[in-house]
Amino acid sequence: MRQEPERIVRGRGTRTTRSRGGQVVDLPEEAQGLFEALRAWRSEQAKEQGVPAYVVFADVTLREVATVRPADLGQLAQVTGVGQKKLDTYGEGLLAVVAAETSASA
Repeated sequence: MRQEPERIVRGRGTRTTRSRGGQVVDLPEEAQGLFEALRAWRSEQAKEQGVPAYVVFADVTLREVATVRPADLGQLAQVTGVGQKKLDTYGEGLLAVVAAETSASA
């Protein structure tokens, strides 16, 4: 017997995506532009270093950054997936993307 596919109910103003693991992830509408800008930045960083994009930051980390919009290294350090090494290596560049997108959308 065939089962109906699972329907996902979400609030207005959110975008529902599935990660490769099948996990459902909601991204607030106001965070979508920043998330895409962060992904583009991550892609550039990965290309320069010759590593896969997920080595720079995982999508889940970029989603949290896009939602939280950290303004300084201290706030960025509180984001899941941002350890001291990534903070030292990518922190300033990532914050520059957040600042640019935040001022552009304001």
